[in-house]
Amino acid sequence: MMALFNVVYKQFVWPNDLDEHASLLTMLHENQHRSDVLYFAESSNFTTHIDDSLKLRISDFIDLYCEEDSIDVRPVEHAGYHVGQYVPVIAQIDPESPVQTVVVTMNLRTFGQDVIYGPNEASLQKATRLAQPGLPLVNRVLTTLNFYDNRSAHERDLLKWKSWIKDSLISDTDSVTFPYPTIRTWCEVPKFPDSSGIENMPYRILADQNIKVYGFHLDESNPMVKSFDQIITIGKEKNLNLIFNILAENVDQADSLLGNNLVWLMRRNRDFLVDRYHNKGAIVVDNLEAVANQHFTDRRVFPTEHYDQTGRSIIAMNVAQAIKELHSKK
Repeated sequence: MMALFNVVYKQFVWPNDLDEHASLLTMLHENQHRSDVLYFAESSNFTTHIDDSLKLRISDFIDLYCEEDSIDVRPVEHAGYHVGQYVPVIAQIDPESPVQTVVVTMNLRTFGQDVIYGPNEASLQKATRLAQPGLPLVNRVLTTLNFYDNRSAHERDLLKWKSWIKDSLISDTDSVTFPYPTIRTWCEVPKFPDSSGIENMPYRILADQNIKVYGFHLDESNPMVKSFDQIITIGKEKNLNLIFNILAENVDQADSLLGNNLVWLMRRNRDFLVDRYHNKGAIVVDNLEAVANQHFTDRRVFPTEHYDQTGRSIIAMNVAQAIKELHSKK
């Protein structure tokens, strides 16, 4: 009886549920049988600038750069998603498809407390639950029963503030110090005062935002790290090449607003990711400092991985080079 209900659900209801809650799986179904490479990404892939002459995605640029090698690259993307949503979808890549390589964006911000405890995380976990391998009807029932981490935005906000108050920022080198050793104490410090002691609030707000999104130490206990570890396991099981694309962050701006200690943290976390996943057999493309300040489209508002045409093409060229070298060896 369950099998019959599953057939009916999958035929008539499941496509609408995926479109509403788990469209990554729909994109996988659409693109995997006509792609050599799948590019898993969030809004960094498709956000453009009003002055761009070419509105191409990063994945479109990669596809363009790989065209002469007859390598077809297509995206699996969704705004606001992180690696946790990619895991169950990558696990369902058809072994009969031509896909040889999976590229996954490594968005440094998403490893921090601001995203891990973000207000939309419950809806993201719902998407992950619905996209799990297995009977679609069972996933739908479990989703209806809230069989996923559905803590409220308020609960998550409390956890975020607890980490901002208690997590210590430390250094193991004499050249870098943290006189304000938590995110809370660092953000409480007055910033950019004029001769009268009045702060430049736009600069101060932007500085505090940088502290909140980059002020953390990465280690293997991080939930995003655990998700990337899962992708490593899936890649080995499916005999897929894995490329992790560390996205560009506005290191120039972070340095100008807060100095070398925050930049040291960003680079230290980058080094952790490069070393960990290189040792696990993935190719890691390090784009952390590849894009200059002027090519970040939201630089006056919030630290994001949104770039103009030049920024997107720089990142794409570096990833394309890794793909071409990999496929030429194969």
